[in-house]
Parts: sequence; structure tokens; C-alpha cells
Amino acid sequence: MAQILFRGSRLCRPFSFSVSCYKCQSREYLRIPQFSSLKFYSLQTGSKSADNTLDSVKQSEQTDLFGSNNDERQKEKEKAIKNLKIGFFFIGASVFMLLSGGLFVLISEDDSDKSKENDNSIYPVRLCKRGYSAVRNFFESMRAPSYDTLLPDPLPYPYYQPKYTLLLELNDLLIHPEWTYSTGWRFKKRPNVDHFLERVSQHYEIVVFTASNGFNVYPIVENLDKNQLIMYKLVKNATDYIDGHHVKNLERLNRDLSKVIMVDCDERSVKIQRDNALVLPKWEGDDSDQQLVQLAEFLNVVATNEVEDVREVLAYYKQFNNPLEIFAENQRKLLELQEEQRQITENLPINKTRDSLKGKFLYGK
Repeated sequence: MAQILFRGSRLCRPFSFSVSCYKCQSREYLRIPQFSSLKFYSLQTGSKSADNTLDSVKQSEQTDLFGSNNDERQKEKEKAIKNLKIGFFFIGASVFMLLSGGLFVLISEDDSDKSKENDNSIYPVRLCKRGYSAVRNFFESMRAPSYDTLLPDPLPYPYYQPKYTLLLELNDLLIHPEWTYSTGWRFKKRPNVDHFLERVSQHYEIVVFTASNGFNVYPIVENLDKNQLIMYKLVKNATDYIDGHHVKNLERLNRDLSKVIMVDCDERSVKIQRDNALVLPKWEGDDSDQQLVQLAEFLNVVATNEVEDVREVLAYYKQFNNPLEIFAENQRKLLELQEEQRQITENLPINKTRDSLKGKFLYGK
């Protein structure tokens, strides 16, 4: 009996609470034992109860949270891993067969390069060479434009065909794309776009040439050009993919390159024919921008002076970060010099004076 009382005292945990009298407002603290857990032992059946406790512990260790046996779950896990391996095997075999069939079609005898028929190497080596050549040609065809000729033939007489062709980038030259959480993508129209298109359309065949996707470009250009002065639109599938960047190749344009001017904001996009390009700073959305007015003035000066090869003019201006500022300064100097020439050399032929000034302030000579 004493042993039972001793063990019971170890299991109890005292706690205290306060009692206050409503008259004297005094507090007294009482300590009352609290039994956290009680286990009753029997002197006669102590060994049997201990055995039952050990069996229950072992049974709880063998049962997981879902109530199933660990051995059964291990078997199910091994079965799932086996099925996964079999699935991966069949997927890999299907991919291998698909690639082998495609490679066989690419390197078939009918499509092989006839210029290498005299190759005397063994057949496996020839097969590997043909496979490498076929794969290389396939990826080159993916990087090349969808069609070899980007523009149709020039309009025949009596239709009017402008002498010069003007290629314009869309993003950051005519519009500025903006994105916010509230509105999503929006495109801001650059100031003086209508004035610019109206002026240059008198001497140039206007073409929008951009690396953006067509489903974005076509509706934007239709809303931008209300008077339909832009004759053609060239999009992403008309560019060459070189060194991870879409490049505009004018060799496919079907126009005389001596009469083609390409205006862009990214020098990487025009690196093939850099002498035909006029690279301008990007427009960031400034409402007070007047650069398109200066650009229209520059292009009209080139056209009215009937420049035979525009690459000579553009080669001079490509050394400057902002060519239009240099052109505006040259125009100011030109007007001052013309006034001096008019006062000093009134007897000189007009054409001779004009040619000398044009060579100095347009070609940079």
C-alpha cells in the first residue's frame, strides 16, 4: 500500500489558484494536487499488464498514420518505382525511334549532297557525315526567313514607284511599349508620326521591318497609319537568326541597296548591312520629342539632292551617337555659308555652288 501511495505522489502535479474575499479584498493561495496521468498496478497481474503494454507499443510502431502495415507500403512503393522505370523505358524508346526515323528521312539518298558522292570513306563514316550535314541544314533552315524574297518586284510603268526605299523599325522608333500591373501592355504613339509619314511618303517606299511577331504588328500598324502610307510590313519570320539575335538581311529585300535606307534603334539588328542603316537613340516616351521632324528633314534632303548611293551619306553619319543632331548642326552651317556665298560669289554658277555645299555638309567631305 505504501508503494502505491509513493508512486501516486510522483504522478501528481500541484497547481495553485487564488481566492479573494469580496468584503476584505484579501487573497489566499491554495495548492491542490493535479493528476496528470494515473496508471494502476495490480500486484497479482503486473507481469501480464506489462506484456500487453509492450505488445501495444510494437503494434503501434508497425502501423503508420494511414493504418496500414509498413511491409505492405514498402511493397507498394517498390511496385510503383518498377512501373515508373518501365514507363520511362517506353518513353525513351519512342523518342529514340522518332529521332531515328526523322534522321533517316533527312539523310536519305535522294536528299543527300551529290557533291560528296566521291567520298571513299567507310559507310558508317559517310552516314555520320550525311547525318551531321542534314541536321545542320535543318537548323539553318529554321533560322533563315520563311521566304527568300521579302518584297515583290517594283511597280512597272505607268504606276508610280518611289526611287528610294525606307525601312522603319516599329518599337522605340514609331511607338513605345509600356507595361503596368493595372493596364498590361500599351503602346504609346510617338509625336509627329503622321507628319513624318506624310512627308517621307512623297519620295520613299515605306516599309515597317521589325523583329516582333506579326499578330502584334499588324493591328498596331493599321491603327498607327490611318492614311495607309506604309506599303509593306515585314515581321519576325523575315529576319535571320544569327548569334542569338534577329538580324535584318537586306540581300533578300529585292531592291537596289544603293537606294535603301534602314532606320533602327539597335545596331545588332543591322550588323549585316551597317552602311545602309541609320541608328538612332531609342524613344523612351517623351511627349516633347521632335526627332521624327528632324528625321523627315534628313530623308527629304537626301531624296531632293538625288543621291546616287545613300551608303556614302550614311557611312559618314554612322560614327555619331545621334546623327540627327549632327545633321541639324550641318544644316545650320549650310544656311550660313549659303548666305555668305550669295553675297561674295554671285557670279558663280548656281549648280557648282550647290554641289560643293552638298559634298561638304551632306557627305561629310
